[in-house]
Parts: sequence; structure tokens; C-alpha cells
Amino acid sequence: MQIPAHIQQAVQNNNRPTGDKERDRFRKPAEVLTFFQIESGDKVGELNAGRGYVSGVVAEAVGTDGLVYAHISPLSVERWKGDPIEKRLKRFPQTNLHSVIGEMEAPNFPVKLDKILIIMTYHDSVWTNVNREKMNQSIFNALSNGGIYGILDHHAKSGRSIDDCHSIHRIEKEFVVNEVLRAGFDLEDESDLLENPDDNLT
Repeated sequence: MQIPAHIQQAVQNNNRPTGDKERDRFRKPAEVLTFFQIESGDKVGELNAGRGYVSGVVAEAVGTDGLVYAHISPLSVERWKGDPIEKRLKRFPQTNLHSVIGEMEAPNFPVKLDKILIIMTYHDSVWTNVNREKMNQSIFNALSNGGIYGILDHHAKSGRSIDDCHSIHRIEKEFVVNEVLRAGFDLEDESDLLENPDDNLT
């Protein structure tokens, strides 16, 4: 995979927290952003963005002409005792990165977006009893025509459906694909770039 210069520069940027860079070896942000076709000037949302590992590097990649909206649920604000994105921005300012607070079913992205990502947390929407039909429809409606909904998660064994979402934080890929297609999306591509050949899916 050829990594575009703007993504390579984003990953190598010195404004990124040391802790984020230490995760890069396993999370492969350059390859992930390339696969999801993150371009300079894009408007990107991340659903359930946590402390901003992905949103932070995406904000670097889209540059000053782009925007990134990192969604945080009220539950996450309570868990982290405040908005974790705002806390991040106080230490590592990025003028094009903004937090938005809302439920998973209504993330409150303020503009139409080119891409919306949900990284390692689609399975969480199951055991936290999110209405995923509403969530996926909300994402569909928040995207510009031709926009990309990028999902990355831990794959469960075939046939396990949503049975492992809480116990081992995995979800069956085929289940997710079929669920998302029902919201009106088309499956454009998939990748095994983070696949571990030694993973027995348990």
C-alpha cells in the first residue's frame, strides 16, 4: 500500500502525543487512513472517538482546509469526568478538531461530512443497547452524497453474530456488514490490514 504524503506527514507530526505514537505500531494509522481515503480538505466525523487517538491524526491529515468532529457520548463524558477531546486539545491544540456531544443514535454532527469513522467501538453499541438502526441511518443522513462510512472492529468467529460483544469485545463481520447495508449503504471495499494471523478469534 502506497501511503500519500499528507497522511505520512500527519502520522509523523510532532504535535501528536507520545502515547498515541506508541500505539501506531499495532494500529497502523497511516494504512488505515489511506484505506478510508482520507484526503486533504475532507470533513470527517468519528463516532465514539474516545480520547482522540484517531481523530487527532485525521485532523493532521485533512489539514487546515479540513474539519474533524470527534463525537463523544454523554456516557463517555461521565466516564472520563469531562470531555476527553477538550482535555486533549488543551495539551495538543488543533484548530480544526472539534468535539460534539450526543447519543450514538444522534451524534449531532453540525455539517455534512465526507467520511464518518467508527473505530474499534461498533461492538460497544450492542452491549450498551444503542438503537443501531437509528445510529446507522443517522450516519447515512450525515454523509454527503458518495461519502464513506468506515468501520474497523475486532472480528468474532463466523456465526457468533453479537454474542461476544461484551465478553471479549468482538463482533462478527458479516453481521455488521448486513446491518449497515440495511441503512442504505453499499459495501465498497474491505481490508485485512490489521489482521493477526495468530488470532483464533476468541
